[in-house]
Amino acid sequence: MNTVILLLFFVISGLLVLTPPVAVWRALSRQASGPAAWLYPALALIGPFVAAFVVVVLMWLPAYSGQCGGWLGETSPCRDFGQYATETMFWTAMSMAMPGLLGMLLGVAVLIVVLIRRHLHAPR
Repeated sequence: MNTVILLLFFVISGLLVLTPPVAVWRALSRQASGPAAWLYPALALIGPFVAAFVVVVLMWLPAYSGQCGGWLGETSPCRDFGQYATETMFWTAMSMAMPGLLGMLLGVAVLIVVLIRRHLHAPR
């Protein structure tokens, strides 16, 4: 079971790092126009993190056993399901923070490169 969790962690982390740059590149290659054109790159940057967060939290919530904690081996009885859900969301966000931020940083780098290239190759 620990091997499966570790593999899922690496897969989700890899997706969090690689998906935002690819999504930003695709969003900018579509040449959206109009007042909401800025929304597509913004959603491409944050969307993979939000989607992974929701999937991981939904994956862990059915595992409710009445025990909270357990990340470092210490467990204690939960007051209720709300405490378990809160801890699950907190630790999910903490475990995804670094890969998610790296992916967003790479997405911003792609955004900058594409916008610079467009500006340099724009007709004058």
